[in-house]
Amino acid sequence: MSGRKRDELEGVISLCRAVQAGSVEPFAVDIDYMLEVIRRYYPETRSLQDFCTDAAAINGLSEVLQSQNDWIQHQSTTLYKDPFLLNQQIQHMDISALADSFLRSWHPMVQMEQLSAKTLAGSLGYWTDLIPLAERWKESNAELVDAGTATEEEARALGYLPEEGFADVIEGFWRELEARVGPGGRIVYWDWIGADTYEETIKRAYLTVFMVSYGYANVEVDRLEETVEVVHNVEPRSDPAQAKLSIPTMIDYEEWKQWQRE
Repeated sequence: MSGRKRDELEGVISLCRAVQAGSVEPFAVDIDYMLEVIRRYYPETRSLQDFCTDAAAINGLSEVLQSQNDWIQHQSTTLYKDPFLLNQQIQHMDISALADSFLRSWHPMVQMEQLSAKTLAGSLGYWTDLIPLAERWKESNAELVDAGTATEEEARALGYLPEEGFADVIEGFWRELEARVGPGGRIVYWDWIGADTYEETIKRAYLTVFMVSYGYANVEVDRLEETVEVVHNVEPRSDPAQAKLSIPTMIDYEEWKQWQRE
């Protein structure tokens, strides 16, 4: 079996392990595709390593199916019902049926039998001793002060305003991406955000989040191959009314050190 085919089977095994670890939902896995990969490469199995890899893939797939079965059994035992179907059922019920269901499920927390002269006296004493709102919410003695003004240049000199607008920073970041990969090109996520210092790496990851959110770029994730790539958009999405995307930023220091070594 060639190395490429063995890597594809290893990808199937990794995806099955992700399901067992809880990082991937059992029903998010394409069972038909995984079976097709195993079926396609089985005739080329020759060595002991090939047989072990094939067996591990089949075992991982069976564990995914078991996880799906456990999920279905759990939902059936907890009487789970889809909210949409429940809403449709309620809308089709008549008023008398709704009233009957309400009366049968109504369990009031307070009943007339629980009210006594002692509890009423305690409640009356509480409200009687409570300080009136007029005394609790007294007006504060605010004083008027003369406020000065500052020009935009003075505010920038004092550090209250950045020298460059945030939108300009994002656009400059987008042009840097275009210069590195070309219009519509792509680059591995860590090769894009990675820098000589950990602080600069965090800054580049932070700017990448907003670059994607504002439509200047996209992020494509291949869960099977476990790769993340940043894709340059030739024309940024400029419509502010359009829904914006966002990606989480998790920049581990040890992962950054490993990237530097590589």
